[in-house]
Amino acid sequence: MTLEYVTGSVPVEQLSITVQDENGNARNLSAYSGATLLVSGPDEIGRTGGTAAISDAANGLVTFTWPEATLFDVPGDYRIALKLTAGSGADYTTPMRVVVVRGLED
Repeated sequence: MTLEYVTGSVPVEQLSITVQDENGNARNLSAYSGATLLVSGPDEIGRTGGTAAISDAANGLVTFTWPEATLFDVPGDYRIALKLTAGSGADYTTPMRVVVVRGLED
């Protein structure tokens, strides 16, 4: 799955991500205490902001609330992934592609 946004977008609606296992089933996230959304731009520089929370651990659901400033400052291919934390350990999801296109106002 690929997400698409326009340069400068600051999404109002939260992003819901279902973490899946190798068979495509929702993964139980009960062992994890927190989540962070990692964003890498086309320049491979990380973007930060917003908050991620495990909103339904049994069904593998993580909800991300976007920051007040855009994470999509230039057009191109971005990658997003989740960092799931538990104590001193962490697991990472496979990165997902995000395409950011120039808007009509640019």
